[in-house]
This record gives sequence, C-alpha cells and structure tokens, in this order.
Amino acid sequence: MQHFPVEPDLVYPWNKNVWLFSLRLPFSFVFLGLITITQALAPDFHLDRYVMTLLASFFGLVVGAHFIDVASNAKKFSPYFAIPKKLMLAIGLSSVIVGILIGTYMAVTWSIWFFLFVIIEGLVAVLYPLQKPRMMHSYASFAASWGLIPVLASYYIQALSLSLLAVGIAIFFAFSVTIMHHLAVISKNSATSRDAFYLLSLYRYSVYITSLVLLFSRFV
Repeated sequence: MQHFPVEPDLVYPWNKNVWLFSLRLPFSFVFLGLITITQALAPDFHLDRYVMTLLASFFGLVVGAHFIDVASNAKKFSPYFAIPKKLMLAIGLSSVIVGILIGTYMAVTWSIWFFLFVIIEGLVAVLYPLQKPRMMHSYASFAASWGLIPVLASYYIQALSLSLLAVGIAIFFAFSVTIMHHLAVISKNSATSRDAFYLLSLYRYSVYITSLVLLFSRFV
C-alpha cells in the first residue's frame, strides 16, 4: 500500500488535476449521500426540494468550501500541484454565494425558517477552510458543519418540521462523518494506512448503496 502523506484522496484519478482534486472526491460523494439518506427517511419526499438541496450543497460546500480550503492552504499542496490561488479562491467564494442564493430561494419558496440553515452553512463554507477562528477547524466543528447541521437542514426542507427522528439521524451522522475524518487522518500513517483505507472504502460504499436504495424506495 502506497503511503500518501498529505491526503487520502490524493490518488488516481483525483490527483491528475488540481481542480478535480479540490472537489475532494470521493468523500464529497459521501456528504451528498448522507443528504440523500436523510431526505429519503423524511415523512414526505419532494423531488424538487431534493434536487435543490443537492445543488445548494454542491456549490456551497463541495465546490465553494473545498476550493477555498485548497487555495488558502496552497503551501500544503504545492509539492503536488501548481495552485492558481487567486483564481481558485475567487471561484470558491463565488460558488459559496451561488449556494447561498439557491438556499435563499428554497427558504422563500418553502419555509423562511430554512434561511437559518443557509446562514449557518454559508458562514461554515468560508470560515471552516480559512480556520478563522481556529476553533472552526476542530473535530467538533467538522461534526456539526458536515454532519449535524446539513442533515437537520435536509430533513427540515422535506418535512418542514423537525422531530426526534431527525435529531437522532443528525447525531448519528455527526459522529459517523467524524469517524470518517479520523480514519482519513490516520490513513496518512504508513503503519495503519492499509486498514484505514479499507475501513474508509467500506464506509463510503455503505453510504452509496444505502442512499441509492432509500432514494429508489421513494419512487416505488
């Protein structure tokens, strides 16, 4: 097993291009999978709300936050890519704005209370990768930013209410994405990389399969 000292997703084909790598695939697929699972488990399912949630999340958190992260930590990735810092940062910030605009449209269309989630995740998309304040880049912040809050928002936009079921799902995914994050961290250690990569793969594919099955269940 080759040892990747920077990131566990710095592998083929994501390592072929800095723009492709900056999408932080395949782990971003997991994030979108958790949104899919949550919305499929909501008591009501509306395809248009699901698609809009995916678009807002893709622009705001997959493209926006990750481009800002790579651009603001260019030194870390410079041995692997030539990073157009200013352009990538500009695109990242613009993408966050697009995500916020989509979220705002969703709030105006379906529930103005959804705008609270939009504000929080909009701030997260900028402050988390910039690590300002420093506490924004902690495990607790990651659990809330990439698990708890997006899952609550995903459930809410479908049901237009929250329940103990929503809270339970959000707490579970907050812990599970943190475990995924830690596995990614320890996968940088050559002594544990094989087991960590194996567990990361199991986790990813379990999310993919579960999200597809649950999404299909809403149409049959």
